[in-house]
Amino acid sequence: MTLMIPTHVPPDLVRDYNYFDMGEDTDVHHHFRRLHAGPDIFYTPRHGGHWVVTRFEDVARVLEDDLNFSSRHQTIPYPPMLVTLIENDGALHKEFRKLLHPYFSPRKIIDLEGIAAELTTSLINGFYTRGECEFTHEFAVKMPAIVVMNLCGFPREDTSFLLHIVEDIVRSGSAQVEEAAFMRAVEYLATRVVPARRAHPGEDMISAIVHGKVAGGRSPTEEEVMGLCTLLIVGGLDTVASMLGFITAFLARNPGHRRQLIDEPKLIPQAMEEMFRRHGVATIGRIVARDMDYKGLHFRAGDFILAPTAAAGLDERRYADPLRVDFQRADKKHLAFGRGPHQCIGSFLARTEIRVFLTEWLKRIPDFDITPGEEVRAQPGKANRMTYLPLSWRVS
Repeated sequence: MTLMIPTHVPPDLVRDYNYFDMGEDTDVHHHFRRLHAGPDIFYTPRHGGHWVVTRFEDVARVLEDDLNFSSRHQTIPYPPMLVTLIENDGALHKEFRKLLHPYFSPRKIIDLEGIAAELTTSLINGFYTRGECEFTHEFAVKMPAIVVMNLCGFPREDTSFLLHIVEDIVRSGSAQVEEAAFMRAVEYLATRVVPARRAHPGEDMISAIVHGKVAGGRSPTEEEVMGLCTLLIVGGLDTVASMLGFITAFLARNPGHRRQLIDEPKLIPQAMEEMFRRHGVATIGRIVARDMDYKGLHFRAGDFILAPTAAAGLDERRYADPLRVDFQRADKKHLAFGRGPHQCIGSFLARTEIRVFLTEWLKRIPDFDITPGEEVRAQPGKANRMTYLPLSWRVS
């Protein structure tokens, strides 16, 4: 490929790196861990050209410093439309966050916890007696998706259609495929959802967005409505599913860790944080807001920066023996849900869904393995995903 490198980028820091492409590697997290063998910060011409920060310290700085690193484009390649909330900075970001906060408050999540438990039980009942399932598609994408569909008031029969949109946006690595997916989402919202909420508002999040007020009392623009509703589809239908896949694959391979959670269920919340640290999902983008120098490098306003949380969570400078999962690890602070003003608003819901899953699954299926003769498949992207996870167990 032709390398178009800006003049302010040192030639010795240029790497032909495409984070969507694992090459011969089959483990997503080893794919990101290998970045630590090179420069802490480098530049790749892929996806229009961008910097990559690889260490916990630098990923954290980029995520929390919204004055120098703007969220105006939070993914690479960046989307064809403004993704409201996550791509707003400053006061407007706070206004949209406030609009959604009631739906992610502890009181609301307590109500959703019962729904998540019922869904978990119902989904397990659907395949338990077979003694096997393909976890990603039979469980991981379904449970969190149905919870969010409930919050948004989307018809449950639209779940499959929306999941295909999410897959194209998050893991295609193609600007053309991503743009087409965004357009499908906008068409769906503009024709089947938003007009109905304008005419007949309900108690759902879409109604709250459509009839909400921001920036001193104005209504959100049509672009802002479409951007925020699309964000709910992408974030709500994908992130937890991705986390569930990696956590479940880990527990299938590590019966000792699984037994700890079975014998001591109170350990689950802290164990989750360690597994989030070890199995980072989000690969986040930022754009440099102003010319600046950072650690001897010159960043120009408009430069894009990729901040992979998977690499941050496996940084041996921050965590001793980072590939090892230790539920008693003293430092389990991580960047799985971001950091700073844009930290994921749905993190409490995500934690609740995953805690409910672990509690209910381990009660019903305490011993399970990767199905013999099968190989799991995973894929990196804006949200890393376990794409194929065959599990089996003995039916009692």
